[in-house]
Amino acid sequence: MKLLIIDASMRNAKATPRVVKWVEAAAKKNLSDIEVAVADLQSLNIPRFDEPVSPMMNKDRQPEGQVKDWLDMLAEADGYVFVTPEYNHSIPGGLKDAIDFIDYQIMKKPFLAVGHGGVGAARAVAHLKTMLNANIGAIPVPKSVNVLGYVGYTNDIDETGAATTDAVRGLEPALVDALESLSWYMSALKVAREV
Repeated sequence: MKLLIIDASMRNAKATPRVVKWVEAAAKKNLSDIEVAVADLQSLNIPRFDEPVSPMMNKDRQPEGQVKDWLDMLAEADGYVFVTPEYNHSIPGGLKDAIDFIDYQIMKKPFLAVGHGGVGAARAVAHLKTMLNANIGAIPVPKSVNVLGYVGYTNDIDETGAATTDAVRGLEPALVDALESLSWYMSALKVAREV
């Protein structure tokens, strides 16, 4: 099985890569039977969503370029971790555009939301769960992980993904528990999709 961890921030000065590395290290250590890959939306350079027909309603759709690359990465994975900051009580605009391009690649597949920011990106995480589940049909695992504080400014997680404060170290059992839950859903839903 394959897990795709998604860095959902497109800012040049961003702390999300630190959180992604923290999640990646925990996944590789605790989910030994799962291949782990990372996608950085900033590097993918996904354009603004401007398709004339909703992707799920366009039978003749032929995605190209960065959009096709993004959709292919999603299609190849069995589960996802979306790592997102919170901007103005919601997800970043670039992540919204990336989501709007999705049609069936993540349907009936599970995802975990990991938020970071002043309130642990709790509102962004709630919006993300609704967006991915309501129409696209991805399955949110019941747990999420919320890293309180401004990781990039406070250095709660260093550039290698190592927790440097007791606050973040204290979240590591919850992260492992959430990843193990995601792994269970990945396995169960993969079997169900193949029936």
